[in-house]
Amino acid sequence: MLNKLLFLLFLCSCWSLHAQTDIESNIQHKFGKSNYIPNQPYVDEENRVILITRIQYYLSNIELTHDGGQSVLVNKQHILMDGEISVYNLGSVSTEIQQLEALNFDLGVDPSLNSSRPINHPVGHALADNSLYSNDQQSYIFLAIEGMIDTDGDQTPDKPFSFHATGNQLFRNMTIQTTTSRNGTGLKINLVANIANWLKDIDLEFVGNQENSATDNEKLCDNTDEHSVFYKVATTSVNTLVSPQNQINVDSRLSTTPTIYYNFYTVEQLDMTITNINGTYFIQRSNLNPQGDFYMDNDLASGIYIVIFTTPKGIRQCKRFVVRN
Repeated sequence: MLNKLLFLLFLCSCWSLHAQTDIESNIQHKFGKSNYIPNQPYVDEENRVILITRIQYYLSNIELTHDGGQSVLVNKQHILMDGEISVYNLGSVSTEIQQLEALNFDLGVDPSLNSSRPINHPVGHALADNSLYSNDQQSYIFLAIEGMIDTDGDQTPDKPFSFHATGNQLFRNMTIQTTTSRNGTGLKINLVANIANWLKDIDLEFVGNQENSATDNEKLCDNTDEHSVFYKVATTSVNTLVSPQNQINVDSRLSTTPTIYYNFYTVEQLDMTITNINGTYFIQRSNLNPQGDFYMDNDLASGIYIVIFTTPKGIRQCKRFVVRN
């Protein structure tokens, strides 16, 4: 009898291990339709040039709806997200999930823990990061966005802005309908976080430095749901997450004559065009090798420029860069 009992316990433990589902998230941070790159210039909805130098935020209380409306919380309840990082381990659940139907989570730190301090949490815990805590507000910073904006129309960002959203009143909940099937022992959830949607209807020129729960930070957090900052990746786009990434880098240390380094995963030759943000053509080259560098022998005036590479099949990839004389 004892042997049978031990055998049953063994089977239960094996089933429990088998039932576990590991949860991973791949978040593409974007500004509009462009991939987010720190210090890369973008154009806002008022056609002003801006730079985003920092984007960090907390997600908490992550809940999965799966397999016919069942719900389960993942075991990591606070995740510190960074605009420069795409892949996150969200933890695991002791349920064998076959089909994800929806993702529910909160922006910010749960009010039950927002009264704690970084020193109260072990090293490595998401809430142990001092850079996301405001001593003045006695609150974690739920969302931090920092950057600069062009205020005089010369296409060069010149005025800094800083959002540090704090306080339980800025805690926001959202649900994303997304369908993902189990792969092996886990789920991989592919999402987009569109930074431009956070900034909608906010005049960045007058934001200054705000570490509070006042109007601009409240609007910032409201936009999370109202303007759908987070949304699922279209099925046709999922493969791009695991494909080799073409690379374009611009060295602007020689301010008037930058050098462009590029590496495309193709055997086809490329066409290259350099324009300003108004679409005026400055340089055009054809039949370039798919990997190489291009040194400009033309001086460029101060401003924002875009280099565009095009393959014979019409696939385009571009990168903005700044020239400062």
